[in-house]
Amino acid sequence: MPLSVYEEEINGFIYREYKPIGRPKFLVIGLPDVGLVGEIAAVHMVRSLGLTDNIGIDSYTLLPPVAVIKSGEGLCPIRVYSKDDIAVMVTDIAISPRAIVPLALSIVEFARLRGIEFLIGVTGVANPERAEMERPNVYWLSSTPEASNIISKVPWVRRAEEGYIVGPYAIILKESIRKRVNTLIVMADSYLDLPDPEAAAEILKTLSTIIGVPIPVDKLIEEGELVKLRMKELMKETRSALARMGKGYEYRAPIVY
Repeated sequence: MPLSVYEEEINGFIYREYKPIGRPKFLVIGLPDVGLVGEIAAVHMVRSLGLTDNIGIDSYTLLPPVAVIKSGEGLCPIRVYSKDDIAVMVTDIAISPRAIVPLALSIVEFARLRGIEFLIGVTGVANPERAEMERPNVYWLSSTPEASNIISKVPWVRRAEEGYIVGPYAIILKESIRKRVNTLIVMADSYLDLPDPEAAAEILKTLSTIIGVPIPVDKLIEEGELVKLRMKELMKETRSALARMGKGYEYRAPIVY
């Protein structure tokens, strides 16, 4: 594991900074959730934009006892890759329901302490009609007017007007509202428990417009079947976590209408 130049503990999670990341304008969060849309999009951003691994995130009490081995080095299971104004958080493991709330709270606090201008969570929203869709729709939610402003002019996305979100992004959104952190949650129609690289590609097209950096998606679409195979085990682990965190709420309409 690389030696850290700086460490801080936030809500039970240790953030180990190997190289200074400065103050990036955007932090994109890709946690395993519906269709692994956020995870697929985040990993593709890291690869296509040439981002470097600068921060490792771990918790000996809230995460499984796992070290990720890559190129002969042991790495933390959650990592932040960055370059210039862009940082991206990815994970190699499913997040258990027990860890979701403290992790989400720590992410918002990390963004606030580092002065990151915009936190962007990317995920899927389960749609029973996904198989019939030629192109998944993209929706957004925001915590502040400033966050709304950077996406409201993207012509092909819609603001989510009603419903529920469940899991880490629900906590990130609520805590961002409470702490006045500029946060966007960008969601695409997705399969519930099948990896969905096509939905991730639609998210990436939207992110490219928001952050002003081209993110090519042709290779992601071409390698769609390979991506599904690579993500098969993580989807299996995530499926179990989704069942325990009440994802069924996302199919319901709010009681007050």
